[in-house]
Amino acid sequence: MKKNWLRILLALVFAVAGLYLALRGVDFQNVGQALAQARWGWMGLAFLCVLGELLIRSIRWRILLGRKLSIGDGFGLICIGYLVSNVFPLRAGDAARGVAAGIRSGVSPVAALSTVVVERTLDLLTVVLFLLGTLPFVAGLGDSLTTGLIAGALSLGLLIALVLMALFPHQVEAVARWLLGLIRLRNPERLLKLLRSVLDGLSALRSPKEGLRLAFWSLLLWVLTAGYYVAALRAFVADPPWLTGFVLCWTTALGMATPAPGGVGPVHYAMRVTLTLGFGLSAEVATTYALVAHAAQYLIGIGLGAAFLLAWGISPSKLQIAGPRPQTAESE
Repeated sequence: MKKNWLRILLALVFAVAGLYLALRGVDFQNVGQALAQARWGWMGLAFLCVLGELLIRSIRWRILLGRKLSIGDGFGLICIGYLVSNVFPLRAGDAARGVAAGIRSGVSPVAALSTVVVERTLDLLTVVLFLLGTLPFVAGLGDSLTTGLIAGALSLGLLIALVLMALFPHQVEAVARWLLGLIRLRNPERLLKLLRSVLDGLSALRSPKEGLRLAFWSLLLWVLTAGYYVAALRAFVADPPWLTGFVLCWTTALGMATPAPGGVGPVHYAMRVTLTLGFGLSAEVATTYALVAHAAQYLIGIGLGAAFLLAWGISPSKLQIAGPRPQTAESE
């Protein structure tokens, strides 16, 4: 319980600090004017972009899971994950999505979680490519290059490790069995069973054809995300350059890497810094955009996630209870 409270406190600190930095020095009268003058029709297009992002994520996740669930189920499960991540800190929705997948479709929660790791790695690599491709054209954000290169190197190394684990599952299990024998664990078979589930979740990485599909959908996903940012920005700025959307992809990704629930605070600050230092917008317009663009994504995730929970009859208590099942004697 003490650890949980510490995590919640840490998340709240990040959220409050991010919001303070995002709102500091802003004239809220000008924010009100920006909202009153906004062209809200562009937010309708932005809404369609969000739905497209969720659909592509469900297609990509289905590939990673060896097509063991339908696109519709994948769509709903991803929305449930966003609901939980938007409410609880430390991206708790990733674990909740894996548990919900076990309840909804019988997919192993551990295998589902291992595919989430692959998803995050592919996303990070794509975002780093956007960073390297756009940073030379945005002089005000040059300090982000070192962070991006480090993140890119780590994500590439992790992806290589995951691919090797997928290609040589028997060797990985043999090494794990040997290590568990050295430490003389009381019940090594339980951990080996979990390892097999993890390796099963990486099976899509064994096929070059599936790998190309994953790369294609990952790239399309983030191009559509850039489209969302540009469409939302057109509600407040006439004819913003497409470059803005691609830059916002990697700057907001850095904000989402914090433990704040749904990126609240750090993402707003990242958007403000990007638009003021990188593209010369006023603090009021940048902050107004950050509040609206993030709120739209945030509320769509919560609304759709709640709708699927109700439609499928999955309660939050079920997700909590289902989480530790692989460790019980009954499941062994």
